[in-house]
Amino acid sequence: MSTQSNISRTNINSFNNPISHNTHLLQQQLQPQPQPQQSQSQPQPQPQPQPQLQSQLQQQQPNDSLSYKLLSLTVETWLAIGACAESMNDDESAASAYNKVLALVPDNVVASIAIGNLFRGRDLFAKASEYYQRALTIDSKNGDVWGLLGHCFLMLDDLQSAYGAYQQALYHLNNPNAPKLWHGIGILYDRYGSLEYAEEAFVRVLELDPNFEKASEIYFRLGIIYKHQHKLREALECFKYILDNPPIPLTQPDVWFQIGAVLEQQRDYTAAKDAYERVLSVNPNHSKVLQQLGCLYSQNTAEFKDFSKALALLNESLNIDRTDAHTWYHIGRVYMMTNDYSSAYDAFQQAVNLEQRNPTFWCSIGVLYYQMSQFRDALDAYTKAIRLNPYISEVWYDLGTLYETCNNQISDALDAYKHALSLDPSNPHIQKRLEELTQFEERVILMVSMEVLMALMASMALMASMASTVLMEILMEILMAIGISMGAMD
Repeated sequence: MSTQSNISRTNINSFNNPISHNTHLLQQQLQPQPQPQQSQSQPQPQPQPQPQLQSQLQQQQPNDSLSYKLLSLTVETWLAIGACAESMNDDESAASAYNKVLALVPDNVVASIAIGNLFRGRDLFAKASEYYQRALTIDSKNGDVWGLLGHCFLMLDDLQSAYGAYQQALYHLNNPNAPKLWHGIGILYDRYGSLEYAEEAFVRVLELDPNFEKASEIYFRLGIIYKHQHKLREALECFKYILDNPPIPLTQPDVWFQIGAVLEQQRDYTAAKDAYERVLSVNPNHSKVLQQLGCLYSQNTAEFKDFSKALALLNESLNIDRTDAHTWYHIGRVYMMTNDYSSAYDAFQQAVNLEQRNPTFWCSIGVLYYQMSQFRDALDAYTKAIRLNPYISEVWYDLGTLYETCNNQISDALDAYKHALSLDPSNPHIQKRLEELTQFEERVILMVSMEVLMALMASMALMASMASTVLMEILMEILMAIGISMGAMD
């Protein structure tokens, strides 16, 4: 166990995670504002946990000490029977015993929580939440129960209610550094898509308890988060760490699949191919792995590039699941690479029929039309892609290329390239093309300016020449008039 603890800490530190500085920000975001105190005419419900059972019973039977003692003993006995039945995994007998307690004392907090726990253990989260809320009507400051209620809401996919319950848990717990609580908060943020907060919460669980019972699940979730954040080295570390102990119900091939996906993003195609083939050795009918492996064989920079093999693998995947739009899409791309435009069009059409609102599909259709010199259709496809998602730099780059080709629309092309660069500032290809086109536009403007200037100078010279001719004609007429006058005088 000590070895696992050391590895956990090493991995966390290697992620360069800012949680040690920012944890209080996450807790502050979840922390509710203190509620105003109610007036004396509206007293708050007093918490009545099990240690105060005696006073609760005494209020119900203030004038009969013998009845009170008997009731108290009966309740304690049924609670003990329930706990004993739970220890023997006899949930039915345990629930029966706890219900006997609630029949005697409807406001008993311990029995309500215990029944809630039984339902939660059977994944009956709606029923469990009812009993936890029942307990909280009596003891509204029980942070542990708020945490359990938050987990139930989370499993019911009621994220807003889960958020509120976790707020209350953090507010009322004396020590909020509970690994299970932060595990739930991490899943909540993951469901919301707030990956940075989810990462922070999961890493905090491992810092609080490196041997947490669901540590392998947390490493898997962190691996997925890092993959989406393009922190590929950290993602690979997470997946490799749990390779020999994957979280239930996942298996080792599931982890190999994720490792292959990360290696593919790192453009280590040979290692990615090996990872995918490990999955196929266990499950040869894994449609997604066949799909990804087919894509690898179509990569131009892969040493093992083979379009025929790519199509064979993709069609094998398609035979297993013909409703996967992405398989049709990748088949279309391979056909486009082999200049089989008719087959590419048919495959892309199948893809968009299954998933009409995928901008990547429409972008590739635009590229296909461009290669077929159907520029108007290409423009329509790019426009469709941008309407679906205006934040994909590749679409804007392809649109710029189209504008350059179509009627030499340099100004429109520059605008498209600038938009692409704003979305992907570190892309060298966009930077280079934008610089080249900007310089070309400057040269064109200079050439046009020179042509205009030369034309203007020629016009001025012509005007000067014409003015000189007129002037000479006038002088000649004057001289002739003078000559005639002198002859008359003679």
